[in-house]
Amino acid sequence: MSKVIRLPKKRRLWPELIIILVAVYLLYSFAHLGLALYQTNLQIQAYENQKAALLQENTRLRQEIQELNSDSYIEKVAREELGLVKPGERVIMSAQPGQVRPYKPPEPGHQFRD
Repeated sequence: MSKVIRLPKKRRLWPELIIILVAVYLLYSFAHLGLALYQTNLQIQAYENQKAALLQENTRLRQEIQELNSDSYIEKVAREELGLVKPGERVIMSAQPGQVRPYKPPEPGHQFRD
């Protein structure tokens, strides 16, 4: 009987190489998605901070509108900036040397218009 000599089988590297390439691709994909998720979360946080600041400013502006529309503020502006007086009031103006301006009251029945 003759002995059969078997030669060692040649190893194929293709399946292992394909598995390694797929694993590297999957790791890269997950890392890329993780980075995109992180950046998106940073943007969300920035937008939430901006929203909070805008809501705070909106609240402040609404309060300012209420104050500006109040009767007491309108009267204050009318008296201080426009020089208006209520009927029957007397106006006392302090005179400064060299800058005396005579007060001319509005005509009776005169109405101020916007």
